[in-house]
Amino acid sequence: MHDQGFSLLELLIIIGISSILATVGVHHWKVIERRNELVSTTQQLANFLKEVQVKAYTENQNYKLFVFSSPWCLTITSKERPASCKQGELQFIKPNNSVEISELTEKKLIYFWGRRNMAQSFSLELSNEIGKSKVIVSYRGRIRFCQLNGYLPSLPPC
Repeated sequence: MHDQGFSLLELLIIIGISSILATVGVHHWKVIERRNELVSTTQQLANFLKEVQVKAYTENQNYKLFVFSSPWCLTITSKERPASCKQGELQFIKPNNSVEISELTEKKLIYFWGRRNMAQSFSLELSNEIGKSKVIVSYRGRIRFCQLNGYLPSLPPC
C-alpha cells in the first residue's frame, strides 16, 4: 500500500529545522535594525546641525546649542537656556530607537556664529549596543560624521 502524505516524524523534523532558521533570522534582523538606527540617527543629527548653521548664516544671528536628557534632544536659541527642548527655535528630538548620546565634548556653551559662518568646535558621540558613531563640528563650521567601531554602512571610519 502506498501512503499519500508525510509521517509525524517527518513533520516534526521540518518544524524543528524551520524554528531554528527563524530564530537565527530574527536575531540577524535585530542586529541589522539596530545598525540602521545608529546610521540614520547620526545622519539626521548631522543634517540638523547643518540646518542650524544655515539658519545662523542666513539670519546673521548667533545661536547657542543646548542638550537636554531623558529622552535626549537638542535645541537652539539666540537667548538664554530654555526650560525644555520644545521652547527653542529648532529642535532635534531623539527618534524612537535605541540610540543614546554617550559623550559630548566638555563645552559650557556651543555656538553657531552667523556673521562668520563658523561654529564652536565640538563633537557628539552616539551609541547603541551595535556600535558608536561620532558627529564632529570643526571651528570653520565643517560638519562630519564617522563610525568609531564596528561596521556601519555609509559611515566612514574615524
